[in-house]
Amino acid sequence: MVLYKIGSRDSQLPKMIGAFLIVIAVLMLIQSGARMYDSWQVLKGFDDCVSKAADISTSVGDAQVQPALAQTVFELRYQDCKQSLYEITGAQIKGGETTIVPWSRTFFTAMINPIAMFFMWAIVFLIALFMFNSGEVIVPVEEAEIPLRPFHHRKRR
Repeated sequence: MVLYKIGSRDSQLPKMIGAFLIVIAVLMLIQSGARMYDSWQVLKGFDDCVSKAADISTSVGDAQVQPALAQTVFELRYQDCKQSLYEITGAQIKGGETTIVPWSRTFFTAMINPIAMFFMWAIVFLIALFMFNSGEVIVPVEEAEIPLRPFHHRKRR
């Protein structure tokens, strides 16, 4: 087996790479945590957004305005709620649905990606921590099997 060793007493390249990766991983952990929080807040607030759109459309309808205008106002606000959900989470609501059922396909579509990214950056952080603490990295470049011949005992004369 041929080994390629990075790092020695003089060269601290693995520690430096590990330090940079730790900083990057911490920043990305914070960002993915914020995305996870935003996704949760949008999912939780979608029903309220739709109910506020319905309230606004009924208040427009109470002002003796045509019912078609009230429906248009509701549709515009409802589309705004759907667009906000899509931009933040990437999840789409089927036409006509006004609620998000917990543990539904839409719920999983919105939450799985931020959670997976959070755990991926946690793994990168752990790998970077190992690199930083060890100070050297040994990578097998090529593996080859070499058959050994059995030793023959020669008779001495």
